[in-house]
Amino acid sequence: MTMRDAIDITIPSDPKMMRLVRKTVAQACEMVGFDSRVTHAITLAVDEGCTNIIRHCYGGSLAGSIVVRICLYGDRIEIFLRDFGDSIDLQRLQRCIEKRRREIESSKAPLRPGGLGVILIHSVMDKVKYRTSSKSGTVLKLVKYLSATGEKKVAIKRTS
Repeated sequence: MTMRDAIDITIPSDPKMMRLVRKTVAQACEMVGFDSRVTHAITLAVDEGCTNIIRHCYGGSLAGSIVVRICLYGDRIEIFLRDFGDSIDLQRLQRCIEKRRREIESSKAPLRPGGLGVILIHSVMDKVKYRTSSKSGTVLKLVKYLSATGEKKVAIKRTS
Protein backbone atom coordinates (compact mmCIF):
# COMPACT_ATOMS: atom_id res chain seq x y z
CA MET A 1 0.00 0.00 0.00
CA THR A 2 1.33 3.44 -0.83
CA MET A 3 1.53 6.44 1.42
CA ARG A 4 -1.48 8.73 1.32
CA ASP A 5 -0.15 11.67 3.28
CA ALA A 6 2.86 12.79 5.27
CA ILE A 7 3.02 15.47 7.93
CA ASP A 8 6.34 17.05 8.90
CA ILE A 9 6.82 19.19 12.00
CA THR A 10 10.08 20.63 13.28
CA ILE A 11 9.94 21.82 16.86
CA PRO A 12 12.50 23.16 19.33
CA SER A 13 13.49 20.76 22.11
CA ASP A 14 11.11 22.55 24.45
CA PRO A 15 8.61 20.51 26.49
CA LYS A 16 6.02 23.25 25.88
CA MET A 17 5.93 22.20 22.22
CA MET A 18 4.80 18.68 23.09
CA ARG A 19 1.16 19.76 23.14
CA LEU A 20 1.38 20.53 19.42
CA VAL A 21 2.99 17.16 18.71
CA ARG A 22 0.40 15.26 20.77
CA LYS A 23 -2.53 16.98 19.05
CA THR A 24 -1.05 16.38 15.59
CA VAL A 25 -0.32 12.70 16.30
CA ALA A 26 -3.83 12.20 17.72
CA GLN A 27 -5.43 13.78 14.63
CA ALA A 28 -3.27 11.66 12.33
CA CYS A 29 -4.21 8.47 14.22
CA GLU A 30 -7.88 9.31 13.88
CA MET A 31 -7.43 9.92 10.14
CA VAL A 32 -5.97 6.41 9.74
CA GLY A 33 -8.88 4.94 11.73
CA PHE A 34 -7.46 4.05 15.13
CA ASP A 35 -9.94 4.03 18.01
CA SER A 36 -9.54 6.47 20.89
CA ARG A 37 -7.76 3.96 23.16
CA VAL A 38 -5.09 3.11 20.58
CA THR A 39 -4.80 6.77 19.54
CA HIS A 40 -4.11 7.70 23.16
CA ALA A 41 -1.48 4.95 23.50
CA ILE A 42 0.32 5.97 20.28
CA THR A 43 0.24 9.62 21.32
CA LEU A 44 1.72 8.72 24.70
CA ALA A 45 4.47 6.63 23.03
CA VAL A 46 5.43 9.55 20.76
CA ASP A 47 5.38 11.93 23.72
CA GLU A 48 7.74 9.59 25.60
CA GLY A 49 10.05 9.40 22.57
CA CYS A 50 10.24 13.18 22.28
CA THR A 51 10.68 13.58 26.03
CA ASN A 52 13.60 11.14 25.92
CA ILE A 53 15.16 13.16 23.10
CA ILE A 54 14.82 16.38 25.10
CA ARG A 55 16.14 14.79 28.30
CA HIS A 56 18.88 12.47 27.03
CA CYS A 57 19.98 13.75 23.61
CA TYR A 58 19.84 17.45 24.39
CA GLY A 59 20.31 17.34 28.17
CA GLY A 60 17.24 19.50 28.69
CA SER A 61 18.57 22.27 26.44
CA LEU A 62 15.94 24.23 24.52
CA ALA A 63 18.46 24.88 21.72
CA GLY A 64 18.00 21.50 19.98
CA SER A 65 15.40 20.57 17.42
CA ILE A 66 13.21 17.55 16.83
CA VAL A 67 11.78 16.60 13.45
CA VAL A 68 8.54 14.66 13.63
CA ARG A 69 7.39 12.96 10.42
CA ILE A 70 4.04 11.20 10.41
CA CYS A 71 3.23 8.98 7.43
CA LEU A 72 -0.36 7.87 6.98
CA TYR A 73 -1.16 4.61 5.22
CA GLY A 74 -4.40 2.72 4.80
CA ASP A 75 -3.26 -0.01 7.20
CA ARG A 76 -0.82 1.74 9.54
CA ILE A 77 0.83 4.88 10.81
CA GLU A 78 4.60 5.41 10.76
CA ILE A 79 6.12 8.09 12.95
CA PHE A 80 9.76 9.17 12.73
CA LEU A 81 11.40 11.18 15.52
CA ARG A 82 14.74 12.68 14.59
CA ASP A 83 17.21 14.51 16.76
CA PHE A 84 20.57 16.02 15.90
CA GLY A 85 22.38 15.14 19.13
CA ASP A 86 25.15 12.65 19.71
CA SER A 87 24.57 9.04 18.78
CA ILE A 88 23.06 6.83 21.44
CA ASP A 89 24.59 3.66 22.83
CA LEU A 90 22.19 1.10 21.40
CA GLN A 91 23.68 -1.83 23.32
CA ARG A 92 23.21 0.06 26.58
CA LEU A 93 19.66 0.92 25.56
CA GLN A 94 18.89 -2.73 24.80
CA ARG A 95 20.33 -3.82 28.16
CA CYS A 96 18.22 -1.19 29.91
CA ILE A 97 15.07 -2.40 28.13
CA GLU A 98 15.74 -6.03 29.01
CA LYS A 99 16.58 -5.21 32.63
CA ARG A 100 13.45 -3.07 33.12
CA ARG A 101 11.24 -5.76 31.53
CA ARG A 102 12.61 -8.35 33.95
CA GLU A 103 12.04 -6.00 36.89
CA ILE A 104 8.48 -5.27 35.81
CA GLU A 105 7.72 -8.97 35.33
CA SER A 106 9.08 -9.73 38.79
CA SER A 107 6.42 -8.87 41.32
CA LYS A 108 9.15 -8.53 43.97
CA ALA A 109 10.95 -5.64 42.25
CA PRO A 110 9.69 -2.17 43.24
CA LEU A 111 8.54 -0.03 40.34
CA ARG A 112 10.87 2.93 40.07
CA PRO A 113 11.37 5.76 37.57
CA GLY A 114 13.79 5.40 34.67
CA GLY A 115 13.38 3.38 31.52
CA LEU A 116 9.60 3.06 31.78
CA GLY A 117 9.01 5.35 28.78
CA VAL A 118 11.09 3.11 26.54
CA ILE A 119 9.19 0.05 27.79
CA LEU A 120 5.93 1.86 27.05
CA ILE A 121 7.06 2.71 23.52
CA HIS A 122 8.02 -0.90 22.83
CA SER A 123 4.81 -2.30 24.29
CA VAL A 124 2.48 0.08 22.39
CA MET A 125 4.07 0.09 18.94
CA ASP A 126 4.22 -2.88 16.57
CA LYS A 127 7.67 -1.98 15.27
CA VAL A 128 10.37 0.15 16.86
CA LYS A 129 13.60 0.85 15.01
CA TYR A 130 16.57 3.02 16.00
CA ARG A 131 19.12 4.37 13.54
CA THR A 132 21.89 6.37 15.14
CA SER A 133 25.03 8.09 13.96
CA SER A 134 27.61 10.33 15.60
CA LYS A 135 27.40 12.60 12.53
CA SER A 136 23.66 12.94 12.02
CA GLY A 137 21.95 12.09 15.31
CA THR A 138 19.25 9.48 15.82
CA VAL A 139 16.03 8.54 14.06
CA LEU A 140 13.43 6.57 15.99
CA LYS A 141 10.88 4.89 13.72
CA LEU A 142 7.58 3.85 15.28
CA VAL A 143 5.01 1.78 13.40
CA LYS A 144 1.50 0.85 14.48
CA TYR A 145 -0.78 -1.29 12.32
CA LEU A 146 -4.49 -0.68 12.19
CA SER A 147 -5.22 -4.38 12.58
CA ALA A 148 -3.80 -6.64 15.29
CA THR A 149 -1.90 -8.65 12.66
CA GLY A 150 1.05 -6.28 12.75
CA GLU A 151 4.20 -8.13 13.66
CA LYS A 152 6.07 -7.06 16.83
CA LYS A 153 9.65 -6.22 15.92
CA VAL A 154 12.47 -4.29 17.49
CA ALA A 155 15.38 -3.44 15.25
CA ILE A 156 18.52 -1.62 16.23
CA LYS A 157 20.94 -0.39 13.58
CA ARG A 158 24.12 1.59 14.05
CA THR A 159 25.56 3.73 11.28
CA SER A 160 28.84 5.56 11.44
